[in-house]
Amino acid sequence: MKGKQILTMAFGAMILAACAGGGSDVRLVKTCIFPGDYPDPSIMREGNDFYMTHSCFTYYPGLLIWHSTDLLTWEPVARAVEGQDYSIFAPELCKVNGKYYIYYPTSNGLNFVVTADRIEGPWSEPIRLDANGIDPGHVLGDDGKHYLYLSDGNAPLILARLTDDGLSVVGKPETSYTGWQFPEDWVTEGFWLESPKLFKRGDWFYLVTAEGGTAGPETSHMVVVARSKSATGPWENSPYNPMIHTYSADERWWSKGHGTIIDDAQGNWYVVYHSYRNGFHTLGRSTMIESVKWTKDGWPVAAQEDGSLWENGGLQAGYSYLRDYDNPIMWAKWEPGVDGKPGFEDVAGGTLMTTTAIDGNYSICAEFEIGGNGQAGLYLFYNEDAYFGTRMGMDADDALSSALSKAFIKIENRGNLATVWTSRNGTDWFQLESDKDVSSYHHNTYKGFFALRPAYLTTEGARLVKFTYTPIE
Repeated sequence: MKGKQILTMAFGAMILAACAGGGSDVRLVKTCIFPGDYPDPSIMREGNDFYMTHSCFTYYPGLLIWHSTDLLTWEPVARAVEGQDYSIFAPELCKVNGKYYIYYPTSNGLNFVVTADRIEGPWSEPIRLDANGIDPGHVLGDDGKHYLYLSDGNAPLILARLTDDGLSVVGKPETSYTGWQFPEDWVTEGFWLESPKLFKRGDWFYLVTAEGGTAGPETSHMVVVARSKSATGPWENSPYNPMIHTYSADERWWSKGHGTIIDDAQGNWYVVYHSYRNGFHTLGRSTMIESVKWTKDGWPVAAQEDGSLWENGGLQAGYSYLRDYDNPIMWAKWEPGVDGKPGFEDVAGGTLMTTTAIDGNYSICAEFEIGGNGQAGLYLFYNEDAYFGTRMGMDADDALSSALSKAFIKIENRGNLATVWTSRNGTDWFQLESDKDVSSYHHNTYKGFFALRPAYLTTEGARLVKFTYTPIE
């Protein structure tokens, strides 16, 4: 990575050694490993090494790949896609016959695959696949063939057979698994069968899917399991479904779903999934991990039955962010609009840089230098229709003397109530607006599946001097 950019995440975890299920020792883990906006996790293991990537949507370079040896502490190793002009979501990361693959769908309804001989890259240019659908899930059959499962919403899953190199579709995709029917009185967005993830254990192939909708009501999402003796089905539903689910809005985590089941080299099993923090859709979907045990009849179930009781300190642990703006954590190009709305649209182009908030209460502060007609802004940004903050230009006195103008902007977000200040010296602050309710700035209101992100904007003639993110106790 350019400049050896480092973003390490070492969050608090609750890890207990206990005996559970069938008399075998189970490492019990329930924690949030990626607080903030890290949805649709796709995880794989290679020996003692784990790799994970997430939906990156419109932020690019895309598909940041993370590495861990303990499933709790992670650091980035590569980005698989650069310069895309579409939104990327729900990828599938896997390794087959010595080569790494990432299959991913896009906002324009297409599916692509990129490959690499080393996880660090270089990654290939995207190759388009002749298959429609979202949330690809790859599996290698006993016949040595590649198979790709895709979701089509409420319809059955789609099964696409791939060539031996896994880079193109053979024949016409066919319908496959129809899902598990949850009780009619459950409060969900709808059926929404999606997120197929597959693995083999013993003689069985297991298919892990999501149902109920990924946002919407707090009790919508869930993880369900089916199995088959063949990678292509037919599929038998688990009698223990759903494996993971939010049953009440009183629970700490909402809309738990989009799960992948994985083991470690010591034989422990886990399910990795995403979830909203109670009351904070604005933070996006965090990546969670939970231990798995196996029933005597060969089904995976959550190792701790009542997931609503556990507490997680990870969201208060903070993080280290070393900026490298030639290859930033997340960034998006902003071009001016044409409808005359206030805010970004009357800025003559610029660059919007964003990062991930992980706390319910936090402050962000930015120092800028501005010259000429340059402008700089600090925001809580969901999308072009939902943001809070302000921007500043050159000070009149500095303009007369042709000196660079200093500008400081600070925003506090306390439980989704936001306040913004500006300053010319970083000491004397002027409050512009206080206690702005930003709690509705999320997918259920504005769609898109994004999060409300700290962001700064600079146009030509302005530059960022310093940016800080600070949790508030």
